[in-house]
Amino acid sequence: MKKQRLVFKILIGILVLVFCSRMAVLIFWQHGNQRNSAASSRPDDFVRQTASLYNIHKNGAALSHQTVSKAIDHSHTTTTLKAKKIAPKESSLTQKIDITRTTINRYLHRVNFTGTAVVVSHGQTVLARGYGYRNVALRLPNMPSTEYYVASITKSVTAVAFMQMREHGLISFNDRVSQFYPNFPNGRSISMLDLLCHVSGLRGIPETIRFVTRDEQVQRIADGNLRLSYRPGTQWSYEDDNYTLVAAILDRISLRTYGKTLHQYIQQNIFNKANMTQAGFGEMSQSPYRSIGYAGVSEQIPSLTQLLGCGDVYMSAWDLYLFDHALADGTLLSAPSYQSIFKRHFSVTAYSLGWYPDREGWGKHTYSSHGVLGGWNGSNAFSMDRQNFVVLLSNSSSASGIYAQANQMIFNVLSK
Repeated sequence: MKKQRLVFKILIGILVLVFCSRMAVLIFWQHGNQRNSAASSRPDDFVRQTASLYNIHKNGAALSHQTVSKAIDHSHTTTTLKAKKIAPKESSLTQKIDITRTTINRYLHRVNFTGTAVVVSHGQTVLARGYGYRNVALRLPNMPSTEYYVASITKSVTAVAFMQMREHGLISFNDRVSQFYPNFPNGRSISMLDLLCHVSGLRGIPETIRFVTRDEQVQRIADGNLRLSYRPGTQWSYEDDNYTLVAAILDRISLRTYGKTLHQYIQQNIFNKANMTQAGFGEMSQSPYRSIGYAGVSEQIPSLTQLLGCGDVYMSAWDLYLFDHALADGTLLSAPSYQSIFKRHFSVTAYSLGWYPDREGWGKHTYSSHGVLGGWNGSNAFSMDRQNFVVLLSNSSSASGIYAQANQMIFNVLSK
């Protein structure tokens, strides 16, 4: 009996042990499922949040590195991220620019403008657009990248080169022509400032298609001015030869000082500094962006060697804006030099160093210049507060009569 009871107890013990083991396994399995379920929910949450971040970024909201890191670190929490809305002021500015652009564009279409217009206001590009064709025969349209001869607008570039050399003590306003060309008639009476403001008394000489060297052109000017038409500083007479003489002198100084021609000096110290990649000198026949000038009558432009410093530059309208901007923001000149460019130096004229300050009929409180060379013509202007810039370059002589009215209209629109 004792032996039977012992066997029975052993069997009961085995049964209890099996039961307990099974219960332990069941409890452990259930607990494991709960942990796995909790763990599996986190990747799903993270995927959803990551997708939300991607969609917001794709829709235009700017997300910082810290924002994304925070979302990853706190992936177990629910975060609602919304795309950044345009502030009322930004929306109003965008709307104003659109209205201004439409107004200017319609006006230029109405006057049949052919060329490129660039208008920038308070750092915002209002308009950068081509009108008509740069090559009618090939049906190539004008674009912001189209290149034009800027004619007398070249004078403002020459004046900046002069002021830069003046800052380095290489030349002054009071230096006389005779210091550089001793045999030039009345050279002791003519100062650099006289030339830069067109009050020298020089007469203009006819321009021809003949190639000339720098000093040959200076001699041509000298031969045509054995006597001055008036005493320097007493009258104003706009003549290209004033700037040709300035450019010839700057060329000599640059070669002597830097071993570079004036053109090379301007390329390095003006065009490159202003990031002007579509500006050059002389013939632009090799440029893929060149324009053809269409004059009302058959007209052959003079040799560009006779337009040194006064009309031998070509560039795109956008590059001309870059020149203006670099002049206005101090990239090219110091503040005192900038002020000297636009200062009234003579009572007989407000014209100064390539610019007309506050020219009547061209928009209030502006600096402006313009140029004509065959079929190419254009205007360049910016406001005295340096916030508004208007560049209009054309390859059709039909546009030559619109610039004053166009500038006045555009500056009026920009000032509203």
